[in-house]
Amino acid sequence: MIITCPKCETQYQYDVARFGKATTKRLKCPKCSEVFEAKNPSPEIADATNIAARSAPPPVGTDTDRVRLEPEAPELPELAPLTKDIRYSLAVIAGAQAGSVFTIVKPRIYLGRGTNMDIQLKDAEISRRHSMIEIRPEEVTLVDLGATNGTFVGGERVQRVEISNQSEFTLGSTTLMLIITHDREVAM
Repeated sequence: MIITCPKCETQYQYDVARFGKATTKRLKCPKCSEVFEAKNPSPEIADATNIAARSAPPPVGTDTDRVRLEPEAPELPELAPLTKDIRYSLAVIAGAQAGSVFTIVKPRIYLGRGTNMDIQLKDAEISRRHSMIEIRPEEVTLVDLGATNGTFVGGERVQRVEISNQSEFTLGSTTLMLIITHDREVAM
């Protein structure tokens, strides 16, 4: 669902499942720090709890009821599927998961420590939604998604950069390498 901050009018994507059985949640806008209440749009909750308690706000100061919102991602154009003769993967070459290799199976992947990321990295210095890789036939692009600790290539912080086979980049204290492998058919 889309939630709008009543103070600064910034819009955020909010997962309805995070309401659980609660009828309301107190949320804090990461942009202006306004604390406001959002109502659960789930029809089961609305029908089952049509009582006065439903409109009562949660106790003020309960940090467990405050949820940090993530700005809504802009609509991104659809990318062409990956070609069958080229394989892409990311190898972790430094950090807690060093030695791990992640196969990339779609043209746009998200990296971060969040549980809903395509590649979840176990590093406290990585944002929940840290960066994104887009693969097009002519290029591979690494995009920082506004991560607190940034995305680095060659020791320099980047927002958007083209990377190639064996390019290294760092998120938090984790360094990854893009590996591009071409499958060659053997002619008989």
